[in-house]
Amino acid sequence: MKYFFIFLFVLAAGCKQKILSGKELEDKLKETMTDYLHKTLQPGVEFTITDMSYYPEKKKNFYICAFHVNMHSNNKDTTGVMAATISNDFSEVHRTQ
Repeated sequence: MKYFFIFLFVLAAGCKQKILSGKELEDKLKETMTDYLHKTLQPGVEFTITDMSYYPEKKKNFYICAFHVNMHSNNKDTTGVMAATISNDFSEVHRTQ
């Protein structure tokens, strides 16, 4: 019985979501936006996220982000800002600009 409780404690401790901050959080937000852009942009469009800023919205459980993006396609190159909200668990991305 003692081992059962130890197993439950280890299982519960291992399932707790790690709280990210600093560089790890910024990297995870960039990775999430990169995955989103790969899924939504047209084939043949290449992009690079050069810079970003973010603000945590604690009451609504998401991050407000602004990404500086360089995009390249067959006949044009452009640089701009993409704004998005990313959920705290990084599962949902909603572009706002």
